[in-house]
Amino acid sequence: MAFKTDKALQLIARAIKRGRLGHAYLITGPKEADLAGFGVKLLNLVTGLKWPDLEAWEKHGACVVRPESKSRQIKADAIREQVEPYLFITSSGQEHRLVVIADAERMNVTAQNVFLRTLEEPPPRTLILLLSEQPETFLETILSRVIRISLMPEKLERVLTNSESKLVQLLSDLAGRPTDSLSGALTLRRQFEEILEGIHDKLTKQFEAEFEAEKKFYKQTTDVGSAWLKDKENESDASIESRYRQERDALMDLLLAWMGDVLRHQVGVDHLDLPEYAASTRALSLRWDGNTLSRRIKELRKLHSNLNTNVSETLAMDAAFIAAFA
Repeated sequence: MAFKTDKALQLIARAIKRGRLGHAYLITGPKEADLAGFGVKLLNLVTGLKWPDLEAWEKHGACVVRPESKSRQIKADAIREQVEPYLFITSSGQEHRLVVIADAERMNVTAQNVFLRTLEEPPPRTLILLLSEQPETFLETILSRVIRISLMPEKLERVLTNSESKLVQLLSDLAGRPTDSLSGALTLRRQFEEILEGIHDKLTKQFEAEFEAEKKFYKQTTDVGSAWLKDKENESDASIESRYRQERDALMDLLLAWMGDVLRHQVGVDHLDLPEYAASTRALSLRWDGNTLSRRIKELRKLHSNLNTNVSETLAMDAAFIAAFA
């Protein structure tokens, strides 16, 4: 269950009052939820201090770890050289030992395994915050040792990514062109696939560049063997696939939210998930009858479910778009 900031802080305050504050929290949510801002408010609540941001907290006794270098990764060395000495050797000057790991999904597998030891036996009065928009990238052993707090944006307006904006434009165009035919369904299917291909290409270029930067760094500092390179290639491929699935799921969520707004217009519900596109969704609600819309939503929901299995993405989308729009 996702909470707004004030409600989540109330739950933390209740835990503090009852002496049940956890030692490690995973703070998740979309970028609009401002995870870093919530982390600051949580630190202020626990300590009674009023620092404005993570940079101020870093200057006043907290250990803040962020992705570094061109690879934008949090490596095992960062855990060993920053987090462990801070927790087990140095004095922070605070009653609590406070650790914040921003963009925590950028911890590679090695770093996560090193960090796991810290989660298992932290010093007394330790508070660790993992801030991440991608909680599915963590090892299960880490997820089992943290308390997860899912946040929702304070304002319910959705900030679209570039790919999501392309999908919304594609959906907006539906009102002005025929789709109730095999050729129309296949055209829509091809355009959706082009958006997905753009996502995959973007992620491949990003992670390949990070891999090359990391490989170059290690070649300058140590001997790099073929086994290490193969492990890193596999890790990069897994990261690409994980991020791709996440962004594909976000597109499917957006597609279903759009169709849901069309349905809401038909049944007279005022609340819309995408109110800024009300004119387009209203036009489609007048164009499609209730049975047609119900069939389309049903097929798209089935597609969303199927994409989370081992079925072929291409075959699943072919079948779904033909069944929904032909």
